[in-house]
Amino acid sequence: MLGLLVLAAPVALGSSPETLTERFEQTYELGGVERVRLQNVNGAVTITTWDRPHLRVEAVKKAKGRRAEQALEDTQIRVSKQGPVIAVETILPKQEKVFGFNWGERKGAEVTYELRLPAATPVEIETVNGRIVAEGRAASLTLNSVNGSVRVEAHDAPLSVSTVNGSVEVAFLGVLKPAELETVNGSVTVACSKESSIRYQLETVNGRIRSDFAGLTVEGKWGPKEARGSFNGGRDRLAVETVNGEVRLLIAGAP
Repeated sequence: MLGLLVLAAPVALGSSPETLTERFEQTYELGGVERVRLQNVNGAVTITTWDRPHLRVEAVKKAKGRRAEQALEDTQIRVSKQGPVIAVETILPKQEKVFGFNWGERKGAEVTYELRLPAATPVEIETVNGRIVAEGRAASLTLNSVNGSVRVEAHDAPLSVSTVNGSVEVAFLGVLKPAELETVNGSVTVACSKESSIRYQLETVNGRIRSDFAGLTVEGKWGPKEARGSFNGGRDRLAVETVNGEVRLLIAGAP
C-alpha cells in the first residue's frame, strides 16, 4: 500500500483567458521502495535531492485553447506502488473514434514534474517531449526522452541516458561512474575528475571527438569517427554515441 503523507488538492489557476494551469502536490513514504519510475508525455522533468526519507511529487498541468478546461480534467496524474516501485504516470485522454478514425479534439495537457527524493533512491524517467534535469544523485539513474535535452549534475552512480533530438550534458561529482549516453541530433559532453579510470568507446558521424585526457586517438577524418581505449586502468565503462554532434570528454575544473 502506498503511504501518502501530504495531499494538496489540485487547484486550477487561470493564467490567461486561453491558458489554464493546475497544480498537483503529494508526498509519499519510501519505506520498502527500491526504485521510483516516472512516465510522462509532454513536459519537462526535474529530479532534485533532499535529506528526507520521502518522495515529493510536484506537477503543473497546463492547457491552452477553448478546450483547456476539458484537457486539464481529462489529463490525470496517477501515483501507485507496484511491488518495490513507486510509479508516477501521466494518463492522457483516449481519442474518440468513429468508424476507426480519431474524432474530435480531446488533447491532453502538458505536465511538468519536479521529483524530490533521497540521493540513494534509484530513478527511471521516460518522457516524449521535454527536457530532463537531474542533480545530486547517488544511485542508478535511467533517463529517456525523444525530443528534449538531458542534463545531469553532481552525479555519483551508474547512468544511462537516451534521447533523439537534444544534447546530453553530464557532470560527475568526482570520478566517472559507468555510463551509456546516446542521442541522434545533439552533442554529448561528459565531465569528471582527472583520477577517473575510464574504458571508453566514443562515436559520432557528423561532428568531432575531443578530450582533455591525453592520448585519445580518433579514427576517421571524414564521416563516422570513433575513439576506443582507456585511461588510468580502464575500470569504468563510458559508451557515447551521437550522429549529428560533438563528443566531449572533459576534466572537471580544467581551464
